[in-house]
Amino acid sequence: MKTKQLLRYIFIALLVTGITACSDSGPTDTDNGQPPAIPDLAADTQPDISFFENNNPQGKANTQISANEYANFSKASLIVTLGTFFASTGQLYFAFINPANNNEAEFNNGQWEWSYSYAAEGQSVSILLTAQEESASSNKWAMFISYDDGQGGGYENYKLIEGTISNDGAEGNWTFNVFATETNTETPAINTKWTILSDTEKTITSEIYDYDDGSTTSTINYEQDGVEFNMSFMDPETSEGQEIYWNTETKIGYVIDDGSKECWDSALENVPCTDVGL
Repeated sequence: MKTKQLLRYIFIALLVTGITACSDSGPTDTDNGQPPAIPDLAADTQPDISFFENNNPQGKANTQISANEYANFSKASLIVTLGTFFASTGQLYFAFINPANNNEAEFNNGQWEWSYSYAAEGQSVSILLTAQEESASSNKWAMFISYDDGQGGGYENYKLIEGTISNDGAEGNWTFNVFATETNTETPAINTKWTILSDTEKTITSEIYDYDDGSTTSTINYEQDGVEFNMSFMDPETSEGQEIYWNTETKIGYVIDDGSKECWDSALENVPCTDVGL
């Protein structure tokens, strides 16, 4: 079964059919203190693109302005939306971590463990989430999945996710893997690093890898500094890229594509960049 097909089936099994989870974990070992909080992948790795989601200039009633007058903003919106989709693919993995919130952790061999399993129509999935102290200020996380298709196929202890997060959640990194059926091993698909300085200051860098040779196919950088946002998309092979800047207070911004900068004003209409100081 191809990787994408297998992952799709597991997602359907976990999220759609509503099969019952059976916890394999025992009571928390209180002699070793409290386990760390379950990480929130969505909060850690999600760029804030609500500015584009909440503004639709072509949907304005009674407008006499053609869609072409919003072309710069619309291009930026499309690039940001598609880029965020790829940068945030790791959030799909959150479906596997989320059930750990409903299970108690057990302390084994120097690490905290959350285990849970699912079964339906002769197939089964078991999941093990682990957290081990990396230093006094951070924990190393990993998630392993074992799958039995009920017909003699499947895999054991496939490391789906791994990463290190500071105890205060201010910085960390995640590597999201896919399963290479040819080598029967996990292969990195996305690596995401982030730093959070405050509620309005955040940086996220995501590298997307080629499954076959492990090379970086693209790098996505996101930065928020107050009301100013910037996203860039780089192709390491061609040294070409795209960049989008927007200000949620003034609503002005620009998009750089094919080497040219194109701007919009507070009404989201195309303007010369000098008109808005960009």
